[in-house]
Formats: sequence, structure tokens, C-alpha cells
Amino acid sequence: MTTEVLYSWEEQVDPAHTALVLVDYQNDFVDPQGWVATQQVPGFLGDTGITDVLARAGALLAAARAVGLPIVFARMIGDDKYLSPAMEAQYRRNHGGRRPTCVEEGSWGAEFWGDLRPNGAGVELVIDKHRYSAFIGTRLDQVLRSNGIRTIVVAGVATSGCVESTIRDGFMLDYYVVIPEDACGDYDADRHRATLTKMDLSFGTVVTVDNLVGAWATRLARL
Repeated sequence: MTTEVLYSWEEQVDPAHTALVLVDYQNDFVDPQGWVATQQVPGFLGDTGITDVLARAGALLAAARAVGLPIVFARMIGDDKYLSPAMEAQYRRNHGGRRPTCVEEGSWGAEFWGDLRPNGAGVELVIDKHRYSAFIGTRLDQVLRSNGIRTIVVAGVATSGCVESTIRDGFMLDYYVVIPEDACGDYDADRHRATLTKMDLSFGTVVTVDNLVGAWATRLARL
């Protein structure tokens, strides 16, 4: 077992042991024609800046590919057959007594948005999940450990939902976690900021996409 402690985030994101985990960049969550937007969820096109988040996520993905990181594209699939009684009760309470018709299996809404999807090169894989965390009920932990991963860089939507859940579980499974704040989006600016503050305090290090791009470029220059 590795006992060396990596104290700085720059050491933690060494491409030799880092993977990028992109969470729920799906049409229903981020596209102007998706479920969230058409339901007029407050903040979708407001000060949370989903459009800017998608652009920064694209830059993050390109940088990760340039240094050869394994990349995991996690997506939520929310059909009735995957719901627990607890989830159904929560959905009914929050959505007028029924499950929202969102990210259903095989639908356009469940597909990845734009180019934020695997390109068929390198170690890139899709993890379908039915809970907020990308670790619950999936093979993600096994895949990461099989590839010698010690650090996960986690970005996606929503910051205070599936992103936070994935970060918490990743840290509890003993991964270093680094969070590029400008590639994370939420539908409420206050929740977004509060979540990042808590994540930086207890579960990982919050940086920017440019911080990561610079750190990886430095690593490449040394090779």
C-alpha cells in the first residue's frame, strides 16, 4: 500500500495517477431545450452561468486528453425501474407528486451534451448511474483502482447535487480530490458557492481550470 502523502494539489494531480471524472453534462441538465431549462428552474440561464461552465469543461477535457488522463463520463439514468422507494418519495415531494420525465434511458435528454463525451481514443469510459454519486452501485471505484488512480478531478452539474455526492464518496474511499470550480455548475449561485466552500474545507482542493491546465503543462514541459 502506498503511504506517501501528497500534500499539495499540484502533486496530487500528477497525470501518472490522476483521472478526470465528468458528472452529468447531459442535455436534460444543461441544454436550453432540456428538462431543467424547459421547467424554468431558477438560475438555469441566470447568474450561475451554465454556458460558461460548459466552455470551461471543454477546456478541461482537452487538457486532460493532452496529458493522457483516464476520463470517466458519468451520466444519470432516471427511469422508474431504477428508483428506490426513498427516491420516489423525494421526487414526489419536490415535483408535484410524480417523477420528472428527465434523463430517461435512450432519450436525447440523457445523452451527453455537445462534445463532452468519449471520443474513442485513450482510456475513456461511460459510467451509468442511478443515484447522485457516481460511486454508488457502479464499477467506478474498481475501474479507478485497476488503473492505479490516486486522485480524481471532479467537475459537472449540479455542484450541490451529483458533483458533491461524488466528491464526498471519492474522498471517503481515500482518493485525493481536486475540484475545478469554473467547470462546475448549479442552478442556484448561493448553493454553488456554499458547496465549493465546504468541499475545499473538508473533501478536496478547489482550483480553477486554468490552474489545472497550467499544472499539467508544467508536467509536460519536464518530460
